[in-house]
Amino acid sequence: MRRTFSAILLLATGLTMFGCAPKPANPDELIAAAKDLDKRFVEAYNKGDVDAVMATYWNSPEFISYPPDAMQAKGWAATKEGIAHTFSAMPGFKLELTSTEYMVAGDMVIGYGTWKGTVTPPGGEPMTLEGRYSDVKAKKDGKWVYILDHASVPLPPPPAK
Repeated sequence: MRRTFSAILLLATGLTMFGCAPKPANPDELIAAAKDLDKRFVEAYNKGDVDAVMATYWNSPEFISYPPDAMQAKGWAATKEGIAHTFSAMPGFKLELTSTEYMVAGDMVIGYGTWKGTVTPPGGEPMTLEGRYSDVKAKKDGKWVYILDHASVPLPPPPAK
């Protein structure tokens, strides 16, 4: 038993000394990957491309989304249904991230900030929505994806008295 423990300790020490042990993630690289994911999401959203938007989400029943127009979408399939509905209800919606912040948490990145979206209803004037978002991004199955996504629109101020 003692001999086995000594062999394991020696192997672990050797792997660490020779750089074979897993290296901690570089925060700058994680944030760069998170920014690239945000860029791909906004581009896909502005094209109204459901499949390209969904490629930025974790394809898992564990994925959770809190969209501005629903209480919750649990799983990739439910989220896809919601995105498709949003695109058909608001064609031509243009999204912009107006402020972005990134915080590294282990091998994940927490993103948060504000967004603005503009849409012109048929025969109407352009409308602008402003909101906030928070998300968790991680590398799953070899690519960076959102594993949790939350977007909301704050309540309007109370009427003046």
